[in-house]
Amino acid sequence: MITITALTLGAVSFCPLSVAYSHRPQLPMIPMKLLTFLALTSLALPAKEIPTILPDPDGKAGAATKPVKVYLLAGQSNMVGMGNLSGAKNIYTGVFLTSDPNAPEGPFDIYKVGKFKVSRLKVYDQDGKPARGKLTKGSFEVPLSGTFRIHCDGKMLINGVVASDDITLKPGERYSFQITNLNGIGSYFYIEKTDLLGNGDLENVVKREKKFPNLIDDNGAWTVRHDVYLQEARIAKDGKGSFLSPSSNGKAIGPELGFGHVMGTFHDEQVLIIKTAMGNRALGFDFRPPSSGRTDPKNEWEALEYKLMIEGARKTLANIDKVVPGYQGQGYELAGFAWWQGHKDSPPEAAAEYEKNLVNLINDVRKDLNVPQMPAVIATVGFGGHRMDAKYLPILEAQLAVGDPEKHPEFKGSVASVDTRDFWREVDESPANQDYHYNRNAETYLLVGDALGRAMVGLLGGTSGPTPQTPRPEPAALAAVTEATGEQKAAHQKALRPILLDAIAQAYLANPRNEKLLVAEAVSERPDRQNQFLRGAMFGLGNIYRAAGITKYDWHPFATDLRTVEWDYTSFDPVEKLAKDHKGSRYRKVTYPGKMVDWFAPDFDPAKAVWKKGKQPFGQLDGKLAPLRDCTAPFCGCGHAPASLWEKEVLLARTTVELPKFKKGHRYRIVVGGAAHVFAGEGYALYINGKLLAESNRGVARREGGQPRGSHIFSEFHKEFQGNKVTIAAISFLNFTNPRGPIPPTGHFSVWIEEQKIPPGLSK
Repeated sequence: MITITALTLGAVSFCPLSVAYSHRPQLPMIPMKLLTFLALTSLALPAKEIPTILPDPDGKAGAATKPVKVYLLAGQSNMVGMGNLSGAKNIYTGVFLTSDPNAPEGPFDIYKVGKFKVSRLKVYDQDGKPARGKLTKGSFEVPLSGTFRIHCDGKMLINGVVASDDITLKPGERYSFQITNLNGIGSYFYIEKTDLLGNGDLENVVKREKKFPNLIDDNGAWTVRHDVYLQEARIAKDGKGSFLSPSSNGKAIGPELGFGHVMGTFHDEQVLIIKTAMGNRALGFDFRPPSSGRTDPKNEWEALEYKLMIEGARKTLANIDKVVPGYQGQGYELAGFAWWQGHKDSPPEAAAEYEKNLVNLINDVRKDLNVPQMPAVIATVGFGGHRMDAKYLPILEAQLAVGDPEKHPEFKGSVASVDTRDFWREVDESPANQDYHYNRNAETYLLVGDALGRAMVGLLGGTSGPTPQTPRPEPAALAAVTEATGEQKAAHQKALRPILLDAIAQAYLANPRNEKLLVAEAVSERPDRQNQFLRGAMFGLGNIYRAAGITKYDWHPFATDLRTVEWDYTSFDPVEKLAKDHKGSRYRKVTYPGKMVDWFAPDFDPAKAVWKKGKQPFGQLDGKLAPLRDCTAPFCGCGHAPASLWEKEVLLARTTVELPKFKKGHRYRIVVGGAAHVFAGEGYALYINGKLLAESNRGVARREGGQPRGSHIFSEFHKEFQGNKVTIAAISFLNFTNPRGPIPPTGHFSVWIEEQKIPPGLSK
């Protein structure tokens, strides 16, 4: 390889870089006259200007009469590429715009229902002045474009025409309105967005939003740059490459797409992009450059990624004739280095060293690839945009400092930094909620790559228009209803009530996935597959009412609290032994001692069987009446000390109480307390007047915790609750192990009955 030292073109430092006239070291050296001629001919060309809107690719390969221009792109997962190519779905279940000034602006979640967003309309009275009260006439503006459905108490005319179910509105226009059939009484109204399109994937950015027209041809197909070849040299075994197109990187794009289009436009030569990136890697550890030294020389992972990056580049270049299609032995020129990384260096101790490590990285890459003045461009972290979390600011400042010629004069004219914060896109503009992957927004990745390419062009002596950016809206102040308190929360709930009850609740009721389940739950029908957990479809409907500040459809204690009455109980170790270190469920069929076979029957006499009397909860922790954990969940209660000692493995308990008759329009359930946590509790069985109501043969597995257990009281059992005495019986087992290993003997068990008023539209 022959290295030409840095030259100067005008006032701009220009580096013809390392020019290898063959990738094969055994070939004869190119004569110096030819070397000098090629270098000076390249320098003599006029500086090329890159327009803001890039031209379409011409479908031709780069000139094979000059060395291939090679660029090395490295970093962690965002350099790998996480911008979705297609398939984005709107993250919101519903988007609403309201004229009520008391409504909170921003997103809010309704658990088990969906994620919604509310924005305020700008409303004006008949004189064109901003209005905050209810109106019958006036005008309004919308903050976003789309297709909408109008909701109001009367009939609404918009621009003198009766509003249709699907009306198209756009920002920047003022729409007059008149609400009739209200007897002259003003009203608030809201509009519902009906075209909830996906946002932020490449197909939407390019084809729907008409940005980056160079990426599609006249037929709407993705363009291919035959003058730019992308070689992935890190993740794929032995490398993998293709001519540059939006699909070169698979189902997601990285900065290489924007970068490659800029460099392909800038160069007449063939361009080769070598990408050696890997996710979840830190500059201070995985990419640690040699000049930074080792913190743990025995650790095989430290500095490994740096080594693999250099090896990937060398291996690709050594086989360039097999990598670049149409290669004709013209050699290559390692023309530049691009770096985008930083997420894994946010801990303070790593961030404090980032600037030093980044300087060393640039110098060591230049040294190890034998290109002493190789231009380098750095993309900063941009998570959160200009509202970045404070832990990333030191990384941002270090990355900007390295490209600042006043702070690093040794890099003047050969290193440039690109601030990516302007390229951040919010969650509701994006395919996903992944801030560390820039919400997987393809536009962000395009803009970062484009800006890196334009910065590189500047270092190479060219000129460029700015990276194409559409005007950005000011971020809205988010005051979700769940974050408000006191009077503000009550005002929010009242303002949102029409949206919650008329739109969200009705859509939930009409959803085919919910409709059948809701009807079955309303009539207390036993499901085909019974579940020990009690949150069905009705739970989501109750959450909607709760978000509106309405609690009359919540579950409430029914009649006598079974935790306050006296129970008969006993415990025993069954003859069907299981080792204490048994890892599976301990719930099993067992032989009952003495004459206890019918222990759950109404006519069974616990006194004759010498049972004890006591109150709930029953339990123990290593033989003591101690709470199991710091738990305040109302449907669990294992944070309370047991009232009665559960001594041996199997617990039998029963009580007979007089209960009122079940009411129409309500449903009922028995809650099993004391074991709602992951890896907590055991199986159980519940009996009503001697009949098996429900049985669970296991405790709570991973990801199932945090919800009530037990059984709904199904319709076939309602005849047992006719305002007379009811016998309730239960069996459960102690715990001795969980998946983490042996634990002290633990148990906590209680039951009680709750009732729920069935919400409108379902009650019979």
